[in-house]
Amino acid sequence: MSTDQKSVIAAALSWLGTQTDDNPFVIIQHAETRKFVQFAGSARETLLLDLPYQTLSEPEFYRAVKMFRELGISGEEHDTYDRPDGNVVGQQFTFNMAFDSVDEAALTAQRVFREIYEYPADCPLEIIKS
Repeated sequence: MSTDQKSVIAAALSWLGTQTDDNPFVIIQHAETRKFVQFAGSARETLLLDLPYQTLSEPEFYRAVKMFRELGISGEEHDTYDRPDGNVVGQQFTFNMAFDSVDEAALTAQRVFREIYEYPADCPLEIIKS
């Protein structure tokens, strides 16, 4: 994927924007470490980047705060549920960012891997669609 990483990410995010099923998502992950950034969205919903803090090491968390703050985004705490429309079972702190542009979303995903995870620009990534 390293040769045209942004195009591959953008294609996966474009696919997400055509989905009509409930709760489709795309996960972009580092092939070796499984560090990831995920996106939700559909033909009816805005493209949303989601980076949960629980998956980040302490240094990664502080780099995420810095990067998202530069983008005008602060992390948010959300309730977690045992099932959709179920009971609250905990809290989750996430970095969320909505996008109108697939290209901007793809560039931001690449920034996550470079600036938060500190991987090289040509790091091997995998795309998971569901």
